[in-house]
Amino acid sequence: MSTDTQLREPETSDALRTGVAGQRSPGQDVLVIDDLTVTVHNGALEAVRGVSLAVRRGEVVGLVGESGSGKTLTCRAALGILAPGCHVAEGSVSFGGQDTAEFSNKAWRAVRGSRVGAVFQDPGSYLNPSVPVGRQLAEALRSVQGCSRKQAKQRALELLRLVGLRDAESVYRQIPGELSGGMLQRVMIAIAVSGDPELLVADEATTALDVTIQAEIIELILRLRDERGLGVLFVSHDLAVISELCDRVVVFYAGEIVEAGPTEEILLRPRHPYTQAMLRVASLGDYTRRTLDVIEGQPPSVGAQLPGCRFADRCGFATEQCRTTPVAISSGGGHEVRCLRSDELSLTRLAS
Repeated sequence: MSTDTQLREPETSDALRTGVAGQRSPGQDVLVIDDLTVTVHNGALEAVRGVSLAVRRGEVVGLVGESGSGKTLTCRAALGILAPGCHVAEGSVSFGGQDTAEFSNKAWRAVRGSRVGAVFQDPGSYLNPSVPVGRQLAEALRSVQGCSRKQAKQRALELLRLVGLRDAESVYRQIPGELSGGMLQRVMIAIAVSGDPELLVADEATTALDVTIQAEIIELILRLRDERGLGVLFVSHDLAVISELCDRVVVFYAGEIVEAGPTEEILLRPRHPYTQAMLRVASLGDYTRRTLDVIEGQPPSVGAQLPGCRFADRCGFATEQCRTTPVAISSGGGHEVRCLRSDELSLTRLAS
């Protein structure tokens, strides 16, 4: 079986540097999500409520929060791939200035793979186990770009080298079962960027990879961002990965955004008790800790109708007003927070 010793220092061909990437303007919004509400169980429950965020070209935006907090549903709504029974009930998703609600199935097929790429956890489950990975990459190129068979193979080999796979000819001929998890994730990234997209959605793309391979995937995504002006929406539970990779962070809790802002600001000066609790549990950089911290209690069930702050029952700062008063998200200096007491409590450091 092949291992990650087949990785190499990546190369970027002139052909892959040209085209759309060369025309992109840094800082321009590529994805805008405005007041998004997503329902599940055919409209019975609201799983995502009032979510607004944007991803600019050349920017990596991280989504963090507990499982079930709405991160993946938000990404799937952005990609137009919500599961049956899930629907965008309110709000909008705009890609490249176009409202995706107006996209037909044909328009979505033209966008996915060419202007938007996606990478998910467990890359092996998205590849045909009996077909060589190079052929699958070449087929994606022929489908999206209309390449000839010869052109598709040449381009596929270039992409395998681009993502740092040594001996691309050998990897091209191997089936998924012959490659390690890190190599498979690189193949999936090659497929995701094969159409030179403006946006990459990476949902738990580094989960289940060891620390060394995680670091290599982070480096690869950052290089693609820098070389192609790629905007990235990155979902992870790993705050260490978020701190290395992301320019901005959006914190989800129970279907809502509770805090958002520049990565350094959020990690060093969190203003929401939930963000503080997450960082205390993660204990970034503290390798001497001997006890495991937890956030007491459980998040509310999906679709629960609560009049006030959804984190109140787990928050040591909550008052009766927090439990009964609707909480809007407020912004100051690019740092957004959904907490009635954030100013009063001056939450500028981790709770002890």
